[in-house]
Amino acid sequence: MGKDSKSLEVSCYVLGAGAFGVFFRWMQLQLAYDKGLPDKSVWHFFVVLLVCAGAGVFQYFTRKQAKEKLAVPEDFFEALQNEGKLYAVIRWAIALVMIAGGVLLFSQSEVDADATFLRVLAVLGILTGIAFPLTLVCANKPHVVKNSTITLLALIPILFFACGLLTAYKQNSINPIMWNYLIEILTLIVDAVAFFRLAGFAYGVPDGKKTMFYCMWGAMLSLMTLADSRYLGQQIMFFAVALMLTLANWILIANLQKREIAEDAADQEETKKEAEPVERL
Repeated sequence: MGKDSKSLEVSCYVLGAGAFGVFFRWMQLQLAYDKGLPDKSVWHFFVVLLVCAGAGVFQYFTRKQAKEKLAVPEDFFEALQNEGKLYAVIRWAIALVMIAGGVLLFSQSEVDADATFLRVLAVLGILTGIAFPLTLVCANKPHVVKNSTITLLALIPILFFACGLLTAYKQNSINPIMWNYLIEILTLIVDAVAFFRLAGFAYGVPDGKKTMFYCMWGAMLSLMTLADSRYLGQQIMFFAVALMLTLANWILIANLQKREIAEDAADQEETKKEAEPVERL
């Protein structure tokens, strides 16, 4: 099976799990509440079961690739290389979706009690929509782009999710019903970890296995949380995040290498660093 076929297969599982997640969460909201308060219902169990099952399936995928001696290259440019017109169209289309969500949220939150938080979130969302495709563009230009530029671009999505967590906490600080915001909080945390792991390639601390796992799980949860009620701009941004993580995971799978090749490349890089002369103080 070719690498593109593997990327397609895994992406179908991720999107399929997200679709089931939307349905399960929607059924929970429709049937497991009585006059706005959560009631005893099997749908609470089903939602938790699906979240855990998704994590288990995605963990299985990463372990299966490890057994096949496949690994994500540790080098940023090799791990996220995405050359071609199709990749260019997809990454910029996703960027437009994210930017549109940020602009819409900025305009919708004018009279909200938490307008300041939401507007900062909207601006960071717009910046994330710009930073994500530029990061992938940088991955196609080794020896041209400065590492400081890549690290800055990789940092922006992490700030976006940090602001998202603060905003969610502010909006639900006096909300006694945990089920109303539990999925959103979990989604924001997993998404933040996913982009943190992606940034690890730029910052020189890569972990391909964990990055792929959190990208898959984050994409699923981002789709799942669309069943909740919130501003349309936020819904669009969550949808864009799901697409971003799905694309990132697709690229990582497409760039998988046999472990021996990846280890040899890492050894050569380490030898090269040791051979460089030490600068005098």
